[in-house]
Formats: sequence, C-alpha cells, structure tokens
Amino acid sequence: MTCTHRTTDELVMIESYYHQNILVVQIAAYLNRTRTPIYTVINLLKEGHTSIEYYQQYNEGEKKTQ
Repeated sequence: MTCTHRTTDELVMIESYYHQNILVVQIAAYLNRTRTPIYTVINLLKEGHTSIEYYQQYNEGEKKTQ
C-alpha cells in the first residue's frame, strides 16, 4: 500500500465535513482514506486550528526530516 500525503484540497474537505458534523467513518469513505489521518486533522481542528495551519505545520516537519 502506497503512502499518499494529504493535499490542501483534502484538508479543506475534512474541515468542511467536520463543521457539518459528518462522522469520521463517512469522511473516510468519501475521501477513500483510513480514519487515522482524518482523526489527526480533526483533533487539531478541535484545538482551534485550521486545515491550512495543519498543512503549514506538516510541511515544516517534512522539511526538517530532509
């Protein structure tokens, strides 16, 4: 199974679904993803962050590992 990173489009869709109170299981099915990465994004959203902030934080972490 190949690992694919979340795109900004997917992150915005997760945020939108979250604000519409759609269940994680349904979001995972819509985006054809497992629940774990969606929970990661949603937990950050619950802390008051946005999907764009998550994306920027994720990219900073990627740069440090290279």
